[in-house]
Amino acid sequence: MKRFKTTVTRTDEYIIEIDENIIDEQWMQHFRQYFADYKTYEEHAEYLTQHRARFEQSFIEGYGEVKINGSLPWHLKDGQKINGDDNGINIIVKSEDQDCEVEVEEIE
Repeated sequence: MKRFKTTVTRTDEYIIEIDENIIDEQWMQHFRQYFADYKTYEEHAEYLTQHRARFEQSFIEGYGEVKINGSLPWHLKDGQKINGDDNGINIIVKSEDQDCEVEVEEIE
C-alpha cells in the first residue's frame, strides 16, 4: 500500500466582530459553564476564526447562528431572528484561499 504525508497551506483572513454589549461578562460566565474556559474576547475570536476556516458554517456550537459579512445565514428567512435576537457576532470574510498549496511526500 502506498502512503503519503501531505501538508496543506492556505491563508484565510477574517475580521471578527463581537458586540460587548451582548457578549458581556455574564454571557461569558454562562458560556464557560457549558463550553470552554474562555475569559477574553481574543479567545472567542480565535475559536470563531478556527471554526469558520475549518467548516465554513454559520452555526457555531455555543454561539448559535452568527452573521457572515453582516448578513443572516442563507437558510434563515429575511427578518427571522438569530437565536431569538441578534447574538452580537459577525464574521467578515476578507479572504479565503480557494487555491491551496499541497506538499506531497511518499512514506516508505
